[in-house]
Parts: sequence; C-alpha cells; structure tokens
Amino acid sequence: MGWLDGLFGGKKTPASAPAPFAHELPLGLRINGRVAFDTMMFRAHPQAWSVQLPEGHQGIPCYGHIDLGGGHDLHRFYLDEDGYLQISTASVQIEGIKAFVFLETVNPASQAEFKRFIAEHRHLGAAQIEYAGRTWYREFGNEGAAEKVPPVVYDEVLYRHDPPRKDDDLTHYAMLYRRDVVELDREEFLLVTAEDYGPNEFCVTYAIGLDLTTADLDIT
Repeated sequence: MGWLDGLFGGKKTPASAPAPFAHELPLGLRINGRVAFDTMMFRAHPQAWSVQLPEGHQGIPCYGHIDLGGGHDLHRFYLDEDGYLQISTASVQIEGIKAFVFLETVNPASQAEFKRFIAEHRHLGAAQIEYAGRTWYREFGNEGAAEKVPPVVYDEVLYRHDPPRKDDDLTHYAMLYRRDVVELDREEFLLVTAEDYGPNEFCVTYAIGLDLTTADLDIT
C-alpha cells in the first residue's frame, strides 16, 4: 500500500537503503557473521591432510563475488584466519561447498615476472605438479590430455565494512588441482592463483581445501 499512500497524500515511509548486492547470499552467510567447521576428521586423521581448517567460530570480514556467467556464481566468505568458505551456486541453488586455507603467498619482483608466472609456470596449468610434499592432478582442461593448459581467468568483486559496500576488485588467473586422500576416501584440492589487483599490485597464492556439506558448518 506504500505507493497508494503516496498517491493519495497518506503518510510516506522513508525509502529503504539500497541492498549492497544484486543477489542473495547463500546459507545466511554475511559480512561480520561467523562460521565454524566440524574438524573431527582432521583430529582423527591428522597425517592424511595437507592442512587443517581453523578451529572455533571464525569472523567473516570480507565477501567476494565471482560471476561465472549463465547464472553460475562463486561466493567467497573470507575468514579471520587466512582462509575462506566458498559456495558455488547455479540460479541461486547451491551446487557445492568448499573451504580453503591459504598456505603460501608469493610476491613476484615485477609485473613482468608476474606475467611470466602466468604464461610459463608449471603450477598454472601443468597436468601434474608437486607441492607441499604431495602430488596433485589438474582438475580442468583434461579433455585433450595436454601437458599444460592456460589458466582459468575470472574477476572477483570484494565487499567489506558495515553496512557492506564494494571495497576492491581483482582478476584471477587460476588452476585447480586435486589429490585423493585414500585413508578417508575423500579428495583434497589445491588452488593456485595469480591475483592481479592493478598495475602495481599482484601476488600468487596457494590455497588447499576440501569439499564440505551444510552438516559441517555452524553459521551464526
């Protein structure tokens, strides 16, 4: 009835502030919310994993949105302790949940060296790589069984603050690898990403993670 009130001279209600996102955030997650992981499998088999997810409730100071096109999106909720929870959606329906922990950040000495890493380094496209004492196998681009394929390129918009607002954006040059955790009949993932924030700001990150379900999460 709000527009009728205005039309006929009734009491006007103040306009609500515009939503910071043009889409809904999945599972009730939000900036300044908190999430905790069920870490029982790490405690039970500590030698089987390359990393362990953080203990206790983690704050979410930053949210990243990646529009993959065709109604497919990645939602990244960055945590207090060098990691993030990633939710993949298709037309708002959840397709997958992964949690990643950052293991290493490499800072190329120059933009030319950064571009050379993207074009030439084995960790961005080789069919098989060695990292953190493990052997990892490329997840994408295996149709032709090429020894090396180009990285996957996508843009991410970052939001911070309260109320949330756009804070930054970057371009990723990424490759996802996996390995079997045979002790638990599960998989572990290695995401290698060259992150381009602009002409003078860039880095390469290594993050290791695994698939989760909603049963593994406590969201508050």
